[in-house]
Amino acid sequence: MEHKIAAFLRDLNTWLEFQVEMGAPGVPEGPGIRALLNRDDPDRAWLDMIGRTPDLVSLSDAVRGCTRCPLHAGRNKVVFGQGDPKARLMVVGEAPGRLEDLKGLPFIGRSGDLLTKMLQAIQISRREVFITSVIKCRPPQNRTPSSAEISACSPVLFQQIKIIAPRLILALGQVAAQVILNSRARLRDLRGKIHDVGNLKVIATYHPAFLLRFRGAAQKAYKREAWKDLQILKRLYDEEPHDTHAE
Repeated sequence: MEHKIAAFLRDLNTWLEFQVEMGAPGVPEGPGIRALLNRDDPDRAWLDMIGRTPDLVSLSDAVRGCTRCPLHAGRNKVVFGQGDPKARLMVVGEAPGRLEDLKGLPFIGRSGDLLTKMLQAIQISRREVFITSVIKCRPPQNRTPSSAEISACSPVLFQQIKIIAPRLILALGQVAAQVILNSRARLRDLRGKIHDVGNLKVIATYHPAFLLRFRGAAQKAYKREAWKDLQILKRLYDEEPHDTHAE
C-alpha cells in the first residue's frame, strides 16, 4: 500500500512541477511527502534525468529505449512526436496506432488525414504545430492506455511541453484531456471551453479516430461539435503573437 501511495504522490508531484513550469504558483510540500518522493526508487533517477533534458533531440534519445512499462515489449518504434520545435500550438492525442507504431510517426493513416483536414479547416498547417501523444508506444489492439502506462509515460509529455513552451494545446480525446488537465471529468464536460493551465490554454475535442467510428448523421453531429471546439482554438491562435518564441 505504501508503494502505491508513493507512486501516487510522485505522479501528483510531476504534474505540480509541470504546473509551476507553466507559470502557476508553487505548492508547499511537507517533509513527509518529500521523504516518500525521495525514497529509494529507480524511477526517481529516471524522472530527474528526463526533467533535465534541454531539447527535443536529447529527450527523444532518452526515451528511445524506454522500458518503464510493458508496452515496450510489443512496440516496433517509439512514437515521440513530430513538428515545429518552437510551435505555438501542440496537438496531443492518446497513443500510437498500428501505422504510427510501424513508422514511428504520429497521426498517420486515416486519423492523421482527418487531423490534417481539421487543422486546415482553421487555416493551420501541420508544419507549424507539434504533434504527439500521451503514450509513446502502441497499446495492444489500440486499447485505452492503463493508468500505470499513463503514469510511466506522461512525464515525457510534460517535458515536451516544457521544452517547446507552446501557448496553446489541442487535446484530442478524453485521455489526453484528462492527463493535461489532471481531471477525471468526461470529455463531454471538458470540451467547448478554454482551460487555463499556468500560462497555457487548453482546448479539448474529439479524437479523429472517434469521429471515424461513425457514419452518416451521427458523424456529422460529432463533427459539428468538434468544429465548435476548433473555432475556439482558431480564435485563440489568431490572438497569439507569431513571434512568441523570438529572442
